[in-house]
Amino acid sequence: MADTEEVTSNTEIAPDILHEAETQGWVPKERFRGNEADWVDADMFVKRGREILPILRKNNENLVRDLNHTKEQLKEFREAAEEFKKFQKDSYERKVQDYEARLTQLRESKAQAISDGDGQKANALDEQLDATKEEIKEAKQAVRDVDKPSATPTPQGIEPTLQVWLDKNPWFGTDRRLTAVANGIGESLRLEFPTLKGEAFLEKLDEVLTEELPNRFKKKTNGSPVESGSGKQPRGSSNARSYDNLPAEAKAACDKFVKQKLMTREDYVREYDWS
Repeated sequence: MADTEEVTSNTEIAPDILHEAETQGWVPKERFRGNEADWVDADMFVKRGREILPILRKNNENLVRDLNHTKEQLKEFREAAEEFKKFQKDSYERKVQDYEARLTQLRESKAQAISDGDGQKANALDEQLDATKEEIKEAKQAVRDVDKPSATPTPQGIEPTLQVWLDKNPWFGTDRRLTAVANGIGESLRLEFPTLKGEAFLEKLDEVLTEELPNRFKKKTNGSPVESGSGKQPRGSSNARSYDNLPAEAKAACDKFVKQKLMTREDYVREYDWS
């Protein structure tokens, strides 16, 4: 009797509806393996499908769009990271060349001082020679480090006050010796002035850096120390070194690095090869 009722029920449904329901997974009640209360007839099954499928399709389209957008962002970051590594490596290699050229000049100056019998000058040049050799060693190590997987990490969030200080002091993190000195002074200040926090602490750090390293730093009008150059020969006119004066390709690279938060515009302008 149940089979007769099922046949009668199915025959009352239009063949095209029944076919559409079956192609979407609908089965007669006697073949349904789920909770009996969840079963619906073919007509209701198709009706629900027509209402729900467009929503599911739209949601799927949104997911695909978001996935493609994420893939594109990841692709852009990877491309920028590779270009950034090359930019870093070129920059460090130029520093090695600059330091080696300075080393040659210092050696020639020392030889002349010895020839002139100026022992005091020769001793002073010895200190500069040692410092330059150390800078060459660090720059060469930096070139090797660039090729390591961890050389270009994804930037993490930084406290705004600290980020401002870092932007004003681009040597921090790039010059290993100065960074180590600054960290040492910072630890000393924390012990001596435990209540100093945030901007006040950084201002005190600036003050001590300027006092302790007067030959390396000079005061800006805002009190923040800046590298004095330490005898480095500038590449081109410093007045011409600005983002606006970068070539079109360099501007594009700078914008890409800044967008991916790999470096600031100021850092790029400072590290760019202006020769």
